[in-house]
Amino acid sequence: MRVGVVGAGPMGRAAARQFALAGAAVRLTDRSPELAVRAAAAAGAGALGSVEAHDVDGVLEAELITLAMGTDDTLAFVTRHSDALAGKILIDTTNPVEEAGAAAPGRAGPSMTERIARAAPRSSVVKAFNTACAATLFAGRVDGAHLDVFVAGDDYSAKIPVIELIDRAGLRGLDAGDLRNAHVLEQMALLCMELIERLGLGRDAGIKLLPDG
Repeated sequence: MRVGVVGAGPMGRAAARQFALAGAAVRLTDRSPELAVRAAAAAGAGALGSVEAHDVDGVLEAELITLAMGTDDTLAFVTRHSDALAGKILIDTTNPVEEAGAAAPGRAGPSMTERIARAAPRSSVVKAFNTACAATLFAGRVDGAHLDVFVAGDDYSAKIPVIELIDRAGLRGLDAGDLRNAHVLEQMALLCMELIERLGLGRDAGIKLLPDG
């Protein structure tokens, strides 16, 4: 399966890193070609697979595409390329940070993932990678333990290859249920961000399930 990543910022670089560690050939694109080249070099260093900088058309040839941009840019990209994304598996990594402060108490609209799914109705959209800081995802570990990656989506056949790639990278992919749970994952991420800020934990944090005993 060909893997693409849109966005060469910290989260895109981290996702590309994990896919490369899983042995995939990854195509990475960004509005800044220079940033894409630097991010590809960092993400692919010493990995079993490879990461190469490509233009958007090259990335759109992949069967599995990770969206690693801001919320507005992600929605605009998906809307613009809806036809080319038909039949693809899309991984949404976004969290609605910009909207969190403006949300009315007690009211919850659709998750970013659900909005992306509406903009790309012929794609299979899953939520993943959003509950860890980018630096933690790049490292693949949290507090010395393998990182957990929660994967939510309605299409079980789309979640399977995503979880398999995550597991092959040395992380632990967890099926987090259907697409409506993407909203829960976004709220988990926002709470994690708030705790990081309030407790001064730095940017190396993530959410991990631990066994009892």
